Amino acid sequence: MTRRLRPLLLSLAALVGLVGQRSVGAVPDTSLAVERFAEDIEKQPIPYQAVRRLEASTTRNNESAWLEAFTEYTPAAGFTYRVLGEGGSERIRNRALKGVLEAERASLAEWRKGALTRENYEFAVEGRAADGLLGVRLTPRRRDSRLVEGVAWLTEESGGLVRLEGRLSKSPSFWVKWVSLTRRYTPIHGTVMPASVESTADVRIAGVSRFSMTYQYAAIDGHPIVAAPAIFSR
Repeated sequence: MTRRLRPLLLSLAALVGLVGQRSVGAVPDTSLAVERFAEDIEKQPIPYQAVRRLEASTTRNNESAWLEAFTEYTPAAGFTYRVLGEGGSERIRNRALKGVLEAERASLAEWRKGALTRENYEFAVEGRAADGLLGVRLTPRRRDSRLVEGVAWLTEESGGLVRLEGRLSKSPSFWVKWVSLTRRYTPIHGTVMPASVESTADVRIAGVSRFSMTYQYAAIDGHPIVAAPAIFSR
C-alpha cells in the first residue's frame, strides 16, 4: 500500500505546499487583474508558521484518521513540522497524513515544478461566477501529476486568488485513477495564503479516498497573527 500511495502523496504535497502572493490594490480592468495574478504567483514562497489539521478517510475499508501539526517554513531551514496530536487509523496517519507532510518537505526544493506559474500553465479568462469572482482557465503546458487542469477564481478588483478547482492533469500512478481537488485562499496582512485543501481520489483496491487540510496561521513573513482570519466562504 505504501508504494501505491507514495506517488499520490508527492502530488498532494506539491499542490498543498508553500504558495503565498502579495495582495495588491484595486485593478479595475479584467485583463490587468489576470496579468497581476500571473505576476504575483511567480514570487518565492513566503515564510510562515501555522497549525494544520489533516484528515483522511477511505470508503472501502471504512477507515479514517486526523492529525494536527505545527508547521513552519523559512528560506534558511525549509519546511519543518511537529505533530501536536493525532487519532484514528494508525495506517492512515503514518502512510497518508504524515506522508503528505514528509513529501512536502522532500519536494520543497522543486516547488516551481508544481507552482502556478506561466512556465507551467497557460492562463485564459473563463468568465465570471455567480458570486462575482473572475475565472481563469488553467491549462497545464505538460502532463504532470503536480499540475491541475481546472479554474482559478480571482477577485476582479485586485486579481487576488480566492479558490482553485480541478483535477490533476496526470494520474500520479497506476493505482490512482483520478484526483480532484479544491484549494481555498485567504488574505492575511497583505499576503494571500493557502487556507484549506480538499481532495478526492479513486484509488484501486482502497476505493474512494478523501483528504482535507486546514491552516491556522500564527505568523506570516515574521509578523505575528493575533486573530486568524476566516477562510473564504465563496
